[in-house]
Amino acid sequence: MRRCLQILFLVLLVACVALGTQVFTHRRQLARQWACYRVAAADSFADAQERIGWFEEGPDRRERLAELVGKWGTGNRQFDLYLARHVRDAASSELLRESFSRELDRRPGLLARWAHYWCFQARLEPDEQIDSVVRYFDTVASRGPSKEITYREVLDLRALLQLTAPVERFAGLGPTNWRQHYARWQKARPEDLPHIPRPARPFAD
Repeated sequence: MRRCLQILFLVLLVACVALGTQVFTHRRQLARQWACYRVAAADSFADAQERIGWFEEGPDRRERLAELVGKWGTGNRQFDLYLARHVRDAASSELLRESFSRELDRRPGLLARWAHYWCFQARLEPDEQIDSVVRYFDTVASRGPSKEITYREVLDLRALLQLTAPVERFAGLGPTNWRQHYARWQKARPEDLPHIPRPARPFAD
């Protein structure tokens, strides 16, 4: 009996050491996953923004942001709503918006999800908001080839292109190459842009 207890103790000790090693090795990834959970569990948008701020700080913020945007569109609507609202807010960093924009290219279906949310939160009716965005980019495009745009503007443009030319591919759209994508859209755009009503919910699913 004593021998069995000694063996059991050794097995448990080895298991605890192995578990501790795994936790230590992956501690940063586990911390990022826990922080994502805390964003989803926030009681308010203000609380969620404060928790999202953790991802935008520190020397490993690119890894933190990759974990954050990688969770968008994976099944937690509250998390999706908080993050989508934050990237459109003045409190968001450009690095977060860049990470979010790149994630839209990485996984199928995310661009459509973003465009749906964009229509839901639009200040004007979606048709009017689209017209406003088109007029803005027409003006910016006329200023010369050197004009770069921000990632906030990139996200607006991505929504516009998705809503009005969803069969086209505009992967890799960014602040420096937006003009080529926009010129291609201008050549193929219909004379009358499609009517797009405001969705009743932030996401279709």
